[in-house]
Amino acid sequence: MLDERTHTPAIIGEAVAGRTATVRERIKTLSAAVEANTFELGELFYEAQENGYPQKWGYQSLGEYAVVELGIKHRKAQYLSHIVRVTKACGIQRRDYQPAGVTKLRAICSLDPDSSYFNTETKQHEDMAEHITALVAVAPELDTKEVEERVAHLKGLDGDNAMLTKSYSVTKSAYENTVKPALEAMRKILGSKGRDGTGAAMEYSDGACLEFICRDWLNDPSNYMEEADESHVQIEVENEVDKTDTGIQVPSE
Repeated sequence: MLDERTHTPAIIGEAVAGRTATVRERIKTLSAAVEANTFELGELFYEAQENGYPQKWGYQSLGEYAVVELGIKHRKAQYLSHIVRVTKACGIQRRDYQPAGVTKLRAICSLDPDSSYFNTETKQHEDMAEHITALVAVAPELDTKEVEERVAHLKGLDGDNAMLTKSYSVTKSAYENTVKPALEAMRKILGSKGRDGTGAAMEYSDGACLEFICRDWLNDPSNYMEEADESHVQIEVENEVDKTDTGIQVPSE
């Protein structure tokens, strides 16, 4: 009699290999018409990323696999996978989130389902997953700007904390030799700001680095010149004069 325990790992290995091949072939087929198959691709990207399929296919990441083998941009593969990750964490089915559309879902799924929202009116922390679920449900009836505003509010990035985009021009030389090195140096000092849904380390943005650079400059007393002490300087005051009706100025007594 065959010992089932001896053959179980082999059977499981064959099943995994079979599924890996099936997913790869299905992704390749769907990628020929990305826009029409966006959400099914997203689910397969998510499965591939969660189970490390790209590494088994000889790639370092899902993004690299998407670019090299499918001609799909790295970020697109990542955000499609991330949409599925967040909606699954909230228990939202594809039939329920698909009507919202990719653009709105990208904004909504930038929220962390494992975090909470502090309601300043009730002074209570509320489950972010519930807010994500509610927002996905109404998203088809909202325009993209309204969705982004609600997401910003849930992140606490409205009012004085609202994000601003500013544009400045510098020469290529100034950027390469001054601005870029300063941003990279600050990024090294700050380190990682956490990890994304895939477990990859997240870096601080250029905007965040610029804020810290400016903060450090403002906090350094050596960057301020002391005002000159002019208390010893005598100020001469001209004699007051009176004007006659003839317009001639005469000294006042």
